[in-house]
Amino acid sequence: MSLLNKNSPAPFDTLLNRPFLFINLSLFLMFANIGLLYLYPLALKAMGGDHHTIGWVMGVFSISAVLSRPFMGKLAVRKGEAWVISVGMALSLVSSLSYHFITVFGPWMLLVRVVHGLGFSAVIAGSFSLVAKGASPLRRGATFSMIGVSMMAAIALAPSTGEALIARFGFGGLYTAAAGAVILGWLSLMLGIGSARTSFDTDEGGAVGYLPLLRDRPFFFLLCSTFIFAHSQATLTNFLALIAAKHDATAGPFFFFSYLAAIIVLLTLGRLADRYGNLSLTYLSYPFLSLSILLVPGTIESPLFLITAMMFGGGIGLLFATHNALAASHGSFREKPAVMSLFTGIYDSGFITGAVVSGWVAHQAGLDMLFIASGFFTFLGLLIAMFSPMKDL
Repeated sequence: MSLLNKNSPAPFDTLLNRPFLFINLSLFLMFANIGLLYLYPLALKAMGGDHHTIGWVMGVFSISAVLSRPFMGKLAVRKGEAWVISVGMALSLVSSLSYHFITVFGPWMLLVRVVHGLGFSAVIAGSFSLVAKGASPLRRGATFSMIGVSMMAAIALAPSTGEALIARFGFGGLYTAAAGAVILGWLSLMLGIGSARTSFDTDEGGAVGYLPLLRDRPFFFLLCSTFIFAHSQATLTNFLALIAAKHDATAGPFFFFSYLAAIIVLLTLGRLADRYGNLSLTYLSYPFLSLSILLVPGTIESPLFLITAMMFGGGIGLLFATHNALAASHGSFREKPAVMSLFTGIYDSGFITGAVVSGWVAHQAGLDMLFIASGFFTFLGLLIAMFSPMKDL
């Protein structure tokens, strides 16, 4: 099965079509798996880990995902996106089930995190290549807004669900639910696009290189902004549960309301990016993200946390859509897998530093200072977006 025939410019000219809807559902379920395991630091803490150790264990996942991403992009060109996504789902399923058997820190724990990162990398490389190829140039903002809605919905629901599962069944219930989400995501992929190559029927020859893409200054500075955005988002998502516990609060409601706000913003404002430009919405979004992270220590145990959560959600929602749309505008059709592999690899690298470096900062200066420092760091993203060669294409 192919998502594009020879005479069609893009399969996603309308967003209400079977392949796009099932890709969205598959991503929703995959990110439900990831969102449930945002609570894994609680299990690590129960095993006796300190903040720095927890940061490393969480960061190994992203290290694996980042280092494997260029390979996954090339594999998508050779084997097809559906094949790469299926391999990723299989690896994610095996690793999710393996968490049941980990009770102490050690090589087995790190191996499972590496395998999980490889699986996630394959799913993202294949899925985002499909979407970048299929999105109409006139609807990139709307297309990635809908992708963002699916992902944000999963992250909004998963942590609260995970907390309820832990309270009722222990950490085993969390891991079983994470594995179940992968199985359903895999089925969704097969129902939507089948098992065929899904390369959009193009056979353009020649190897695709990464260095020429990095020499493109607008794309390079887009990657810089992407790293800052991802690092800041990852700092909050990896350490919110710990700072909430410190202040006798829970992280679930914050995740729920922040990602609910992201969904609402994407549904109502995401389409404006195609009309007014992705950079304009980037300028608008960064201040909300920066301020929300700064406010976490002071509002997490007060009624004002709802405002902080909504600011954070609105910021990450629009920044996700605009950065993805900007990335998808770069490169030729043949280069799309490489472009999106680089882009998503840099995005995931922010989740490495957001776990490892932020874990070190938390260990040295405390959780409250971590969030304050991260809030100021986020502001650099706005400066890059405003004063660098980043541009809409």
